[in-house]
Amino acid sequence: MNKSGCLFLALFCTLICEGIYGTVIANSDQPFPSIGESYTEDGNNPAIGVMEGYFNDINESRRANVDKWYVKEEAKLMRSFLDDKENQEKKLGLLNIRKARLLKWKELPYDYAEGYVPTRYIDQYANKKIFYVAVDYMVFHEDEYHINGINYFFVVLVLESDNWRIALIPHVPVNSIISDGYGFGTKDEKTFVERRLKFHIQ
Repeated sequence: MNKSGCLFLALFCTLICEGIYGTVIANSDQPFPSIGESYTEDGNNPAIGVMEGYFNDINESRRANVDKWYVKEEAKLMRSFLDDKENQEKKLGLLNIRKARLLKWKELPYDYAEGYVPTRYIDQYANKKIFYVAVDYMVFHEDEYHINGINYFFVVLVLESDNWRIALIPHVPVNSIISDGYGFGTKDEKTFVERRLKFHIQ
């Protein structure tokens, strides 16, 4: 793996509500929910469209499109990582994901959520949003950062050249989010940390 690929992998794996909340309605007859969105009045927010586009491209295996959803600096790292032959063969990071469906999202108050993200990567941007999301994964091999079923993490979006772009997708202490009153209240959210830590390498 080249140097930029290693850097991206390291970044990728680090790390009531007045926010915006959305849901994709599940169809129990299918392995992934059918497309059917339920929005709040602000559901057509362009930032949400970026998240939807990103996960749709992953879900439809449009890897060539994935980097366009990121800020320029991260997009370069993403493209380098996705083009790396070793990463492709070993199905590392994003390449480990077979399917990914955005199920729920909630915009958290920035003053609260910023304590869980490495701000040095986003301090340069004036406009920022942090969404707490639930994403249904189907992966090639499970690890601490990619497990089959619903995964919970942040999507950090910033306004770059008048367009919302993804800056970071860090993992977060889900139990803290729940105890602070910002969780979704689902059973799999409450067991997420336990499910993840089965794959933690000491």
